[in-house]
Order: sequence, then structure tokens, then C-alpha cells
Amino acid sequence: MFELRPPEDDGLYIPEPVGEWARDKHYFLRRYIDAFTTSMKSKPWSSLHYIDLFAGAGIVRLQDSGDLDWGSPLIAAQTPNPFDGLHFCELEPHSYEALRQRVARIRSGREPQILHGDANEKVGDVAAKIPTGSLSLAFLDPTGLHLDFETLKVLAANRVDLIIFFPDHLDALRNCQYVYRDNPSSNLDRVLGPGADWRAALDEASKRQWAQVLRKLYCQQIQQLGYTHFEFERIYAKRHPLYLLIFCSRHELAAGLWRRVSSTKPDDQRTFDFNARG
Repeated sequence: MFELRPPEDDGLYIPEPVGEWARDKHYFLRRYIDAFTTSMKSKPWSSLHYIDLFAGAGIVRLQDSGDLDWGSPLIAAQTPNPFDGLHFCELEPHSYEALRQRVARIRSGREPQILHGDANEKVGDVAAKIPTGSLSLAFLDPTGLHLDFETLKVLAANRVDLIIFFPDHLDALRNCQYVYRDNPSSNLDRVLGPGADWRAALDEASKRQWAQVLRKLYCQQIQQLGYTHFEFERIYAKRHPLYLLIFCSRHELAAGLWRRVSSTKPDDQRTFDFNARG
């Protein structure tokens, strides 16, 4: 895995602090980007692309320690084996402007695509820039249930592997009964997509199984887009389950690559929960 020196405060905008668990998601992303760009550069793809639809400002501040950490777009921009194309989208104006300036400072070579707006509205502009015959990696990291299933459908029209942060405990399970149940156009409905009858599925299961039920429903929906291999990593905040990191691919080679790089955890332990229970 390539190492990066911690970022320094560059005077540009840094959003409100995030939980220390952000280090864990960036750890897995950095390991996979390194393996992906190293192993795929010799394969017969026309080009390799990185897509980040909820890109942020490029630098985050960690809540407990106050440390600065690289955000996902600047991790991708600094990989030793560069992507041929970088495609970022950010909705918040201050984060967008900070990201634009930070990428310009460290990125050389081909001009990245940096869009300002709602990811679910801008995804078509991103997909239009992905060349035929290329392979892409999309890191999809919304703060809540904001990644529409229709957005995945647009990405899936290309050859794109997905790393999705699914906020089951943070949002879906917290709000499904009292916020989403009586709203057929709820965030959870838009994320899971048409035909995912999550209400009936949860009614038939015990509450302790709800996280697994939602995971299964989501993956069944994504299977309809042609994805056949799924891997899971649970992200915790102070030992409480928060997000589910879902890796989706159409090829066993990519799934095996994910299993290999994720088998070593941020604390250097080599235990892996294939079922991502809870």
C-alpha cells in the first residue's frame, strides 16, 4: 500500500470534523486503489478511471484527535500508478472550490473532471466522459441515504467496479420506521430502487436481522445491473456499527483483489468478517 504524508492546513476550506472511523474507510480505499492501479495497468484496458461522486473538499479533520487526513479524491490523485482520468462531483460550494484548488496543486497530466452539483443529477455528465474499453473504479461515499439507485444504473452502463458506503445503521435502520415507512418516495426507496419491498421484508424478520435484510435486498437490486461479486466490510464508530462498505464487481479477479487487500485491517489484525454481521 502506498503511503502519504499527512496533509497540512493549506488555508483552504476544511469541513466540520468527521469521526475517527474516516481513517478506516480511507485505509481500505488506499489499499484497493494501489492494488487496482498496479494490477490493471498491464491489462488490455484502453484507460483506467476513478469516479468519486461525493468527493468532499479533499482534506478532512478528524473529530477526536484533530488530525488532518486526505479525503478520497486526493488519495486517488496521488496514487503512484496514476489513473488516466479523475472524475469528481461535490455539491457543497465551499468544498467544491477547495477541492478544485487542491487538485490543481497536486495533479499533473490530464485535466480532471470536477463538477459542482448533485451527484444524482451530474452522473450522466461523468458517464459521458468515460471512454469505451476503459475500466473504472467508483467510490460512492454519501453522508446518508443520498445515492439513488438510478445513479448506479447510469454508472453500470460502463465497466465500473463500485465501492459503496451504505449507511444502514447510521440512516436506514434509524429512520425506516418513523421517517421512511409511510413515504413511498423516501430516501430509502430511492436508494434501494424499484421492486425492493423493504417494508414487507422487515416485517417478516426480527429487528436484529434488519441490517442483513437490507444488505441482501440492496445487493439483489445491484445484481440486476450485472454485478455478480460482492464483498463487505463493516465500519464502526467506537465499536458501534455505522456504515457497510460494499464492493461490487462483475469479475472474480476484482473480488479476489478486494479480499486480499481488505484481509489486513487498519489495526494490522488479519481477521475478516465475510458476512459483515450487524
